[in-house]
Amino acid sequence: MAKGIIDNYRDLPLGKYEEIVALCNEEMTDVDRKVAILSVLTGLTEDEVLHLPLATFTEYSAKARFIEQECPDNLIPGVARSYPIGEFVLLPVTDIRKITAAQYIDFQNFAKERDTKTVELLSCLLIPRGCDYNEGYDVLDVHKAIREEMSVAEALALLAFFFKGWLQSVRSTLSSSGRMVKKIKNTEVRKELTMKMEELLLSINDGGGYPM
Repeated sequence: MAKGIIDNYRDLPLGKYEEIVALCNEEMTDVDRKVAILSVLTGLTEDEVLHLPLATFTEYSAKARFIEQECPDNLIPGVARSYPIGEFVLLPVTDIRKITAAQYIDFQNFAKERDTKTVELLSCLLIPRGCDYNEGYDVLDVHKAIREEMSVAEALALLAFFFKGWLQSVRSTLSSSGRMVKKIKNTEVRKELTMKMEELLLSINDGGGYPM
């Protein structure tokens, strides 16, 4: 039997988090869901969870409540220079200006399903040392390594860092485009473009400015 329970996002692998999200979306009783989640967090079978001493079951249930809250900022690390995960040393993309068109297109596609494609999103930003994007390695092996060994806290740090850089890039582009729009002589065209740019900027400031 496994010992202890995962009780924070820093120690929770993405794969186990995905399992928990799936359980939360399944139709079952609250008790059955609690047992299934404790099974994921402890590494015990559901039958073993049910045979735990009541005091231990109660203690684990209390510790598992962290999944009901967002990951606190003090558990989210900075972006590392490299991530030794599985058989890989994965290097993160930290400058959006250096990503390839293929990376950006894949990232956009996965971002449309970001709630269920976190691992795939990360695989667009984590490249094995010595390789180019999608060249010299099997991306499914990278998915497996990220899913099994990267924590939720690490994933949030990397995605937040990338999105922050992306938003800064978009704002810079909008600023440059705004200066160009002001030079358009056709009043109607100028007004229409200005309105669209203002809508996009509002969307970004409201938190909707991720690649889509």
